This record gives sequence, C-alpha cells and structure tokens, in this order.
Amino acid sequence: MNTTAPLPFTDSLLVMLIGMAIVFGGLAVLIGLIKLLIGVTDRFGGKKKKQQPKAPVAAPARIPAQTPVPQADVPQQDDSELVAVITAAIACMLDDNQKFIVRRVRRISI
Repeated sequence: MNTTAPLPFTDSLLVMLIGMAIVFGGLAVLIGLIKLLIGVTDRFGGKKKKQQPKAPVAAPARIPAQTPVPQADVPQQDDSELVAVITAAIACMLDDNQKFIVRRVRRISI
C-alpha cells in the first residue's frame, strides 16, 4: 500500500464528515451527562428552596433632585495599621514562609 499517494477528494470529504460526526456525537453525549448529573444533584441535594410567589411591588416614589453637598477635605490618615493588617492576611494565605514586602496600598472605589 502506497501511503504517499493523495486521497481522492470524495474520500477526504468522507473522512472529514466522519470526524465531524464523531466530535459532535461526543459533545452531545457530554451535554447529556452534564444534564443528568445536574438532575441527580438537584434531586438528592436537598438545597432547593421552594419559590414563593412574589407580591407585586409598587414603583418607588420619585425623589426630587437635591443640590450636591460640597465635600469637606478629608484629612490623610495614617495607613500603617492597614498595611500591617493586609501584610498579615497575605502572610496567612501564603503559609509557606516566603518573605515579602507590601510596598503600596492603593484604595479603589467600587
């Protein structure tokens, strides 16, 4: 058998279609198994709460716009205690006796 000869177009198309069918069949089996496992865990998990019918909620009353309150200058705080707490939390989470230095703590607003 000569393995260096190219396959005819119809044979290569057939190989491609068979490969795609196997892949999609495997995906369908995986989806079915996942749905089955979800059903089993929901049935035997016991964590499902009964849904209570929701009472209709009235629309919130319109609040008149207020003038913005000017913010006073906030004095800078000494953050050394905060840095110490963050450093201790990181050291507790690492728990492998690595030495590290917290160089900067930056506040972010969410």
